[in-house]
Amino acid sequence: MANIVARRDGPVLILTIDNQLKRNAFSHAMTERLGALLKEAESDPAVRCTVITGAGERAFSSGHDIGEMLANRNNASDAAANEPFLLPRRMRTPTIAAINGHAHAAGLILALACDIRVCEAHSDFAAPGSCIGLLPIGGQISALPLAIPLGVAYEILTTGRRVPADEALRIGLANHVVPTGAGLAKALEIARVIAANSAGVIASIKTGLSIFAREGAAAAERYEWAESSRLQGESDAEEGMRAFLEKRPPNFA
Repeated sequence: MANIVARRDGPVLILTIDNQLKRNAFSHAMTERLGALLKEAESDPAVRCTVITGAGERAFSSGHDIGEMLANRNNASDAAANEPFLLPRRMRTPTIAAINGHAHAAGLILALACDIRVCEAHSDFAAPGSCIGLLPIGGQISALPLAIPLGVAYEILTTGRRVPADEALRIGLANHVVPTGAGLAKALEIARVIAANSAGVIASIKTGLSIFAREGAAAAERYEWAESSRLQGESDAEEGMRAFLEKRPPNFA
């Protein structure tokens, strides 16, 4: 049965997109469950990082279920219906996409919304909207050019061509490319490192980078100084510096 499967690995939440008969395409019910699980993770302080991956070896996600889209055309362009794909970008909790195959359409939207993208060697990205008469939405126009050069984004969006993992790494769309089958392990390795650091500082870094993307360097610099002053008085700063001097791992709140 098509579903989003959730499991915990210590402080890391792993969400698996499971609809293998349709290359992990998203039904409306799956999209709603993704949103609910991400909101739960954001409100749970025990979740220090969320990793999203696909079931099987063929796909992270091939996008929306086209059959459902034909039956309900409005869902394709409804901002509220597509909000769950954008939540990783809006969360303070860090998110990592472990991409184990095709990340197309809504799969690309979801991968773009994550903070880090780990790709298995056989993976690829695609924005096929122009090939099927649909505008690429959900960050494909607004977020993709923040990750890669504008001209490359234009070509990808207007041709609908597939971008293989090695090219994705070269243009900055992927953070890491690993052998097939090793994507989740690499994502978890990164997640555990992040989870061991100060959650407050990690959240502030994400907020600052979001301000930089929306408002530019000057606004991000103002945020840095204001937020740094606030964090200096937090217990994590005290613990982190004492741990450094005492040559031990910090025990952040």
